[in-house]
Amino acid sequence: MGLLGETNASFGGQTGWVALFLSLAQRFHLRRFLIGGLSFLVIAEIVALSPSSLEEGSVPALLDPSVLRENMQASLATGIPLDRVPEYSVDQFQYVSTQGTQKQWKLLAKKAFLYHREKLVHAREVVAYLYNPDGNVTLVAGLEAKFLMTQRDLEVFGAVKTKFPDGFTTESEYLRYLPNQHQVLVPPTYEVKGHGRQPGEQEIIFNSLGLEFDMATSVIELSQAVRFTMIKVEPDRNKEGLEGKTQKTAVPDRTTIESDHCQILRGKQLAHFTMDPKKRLEDRFVHTTQPRLRARSRKVDLNYDNSPNLLQYLVAYDDVLIHETNSEDKVTRYGTGGRADFDTHRNVIVLKEYPQVYQNEDTVTGDVILLHRDTDIVEVEHSNAFSEGQ
Repeated sequence: MGLLGETNASFGGQTGWVALFLSLAQRFHLRRFLIGGLSFLVIAEIVALSPSSLEEGSVPALLDPSVLRENMQASLATGIPLDRVPEYSVDQFQYVSTQGTQKQWKLLAKKAFLYHREKLVHAREVVAYLYNPDGNVTLVAGLEAKFLMTQRDLEVFGAVKTKFPDGFTTESEYLRYLPNQHQVLVPPTYEVKGHGRQPGEQEIIFNSLGLEFDMATSVIELSQAVRFTMIKVEPDRNKEGLEGKTQKTAVPDRTTIESDHCQILRGKQLAHFTMDPKKRLEDRFVHTTQPRLRARSRKVDLNYDNSPNLLQYLVAYDDVLIHETNSEDKVTRYGTGGRADFDTHRNVIVLKEYPQVYQNEDTVTGDVILLHRDTDIVEVEHSNAFSEGQ
């Protein structure tokens, strides 16, 4: 088409000199001779500029479909028809899923493939924006994604990184978003790693098998094999300043909780830890560890809010057993009770519901017992008994 266009353009440029030659021919009575010569020149130019000579021998070769499928053979996404060529492929793909006038999610991809028969879109190197009901956005990035045009559920595969509106992040190998329910799901067959930083130099790290996030309620469910660690900075109560005033020097305090299940209420910054009720009773304990402390109980509540008004940051419930240890990890004293409150400000543990404390050869009982973690002091309220070993 280009060559033909150039040829027509060259003929259009010749009209001026053709008219000049005809005028001269009429003036000098050489019309027949010049017309014959002019005809010869025009025919020669057509032959010289004819595109047929350029096109001969350049028959297009058929493209092997396997070349198009070559990039599709290795795929992390399931259910992709790799045995045939997709009907469409799009570079720098963008797609927005909506329900009425409300945006559900937006997908950006380096490349996407459309399979018309299945109404399936398979995308590579993706970033997804999940729109929360409150207007905030959850950001998801991964190696691949797929969705059905008829359902709008979005699945992301491979090195999936999710960033929630409050800055909390998770990593997994798979994620599914259900826009109609506003839920983010990771099945228990996949490990999830989470990390977040709270105001006041407080850090949250967790591992679990599976995760469910309800955008409407801001509740996260960690499905199985939970290991949750809170690292916070507290004032050093033992270090004195030059004028005898306590300096607020940061000392890290690590609390690690292991359980079968965890429910995180992000709005309240509260985490509930429980065990699988199908387990044997002797195995159904939540384990809590801190520097020089080990504890077990049936349930644990952890408040990871770093507010100075917080009274108890951790509460252990039912069949509580606490072991305090020295620098050599030897047990120095232990206590039991129906409930243990870890006081935020006084650095004490408050044992309630038939508490008992065993230290050296002494046993202390009472309605409420306070274990001072900085010293060996044990306070008893409404003491019932005190016995001294022999």
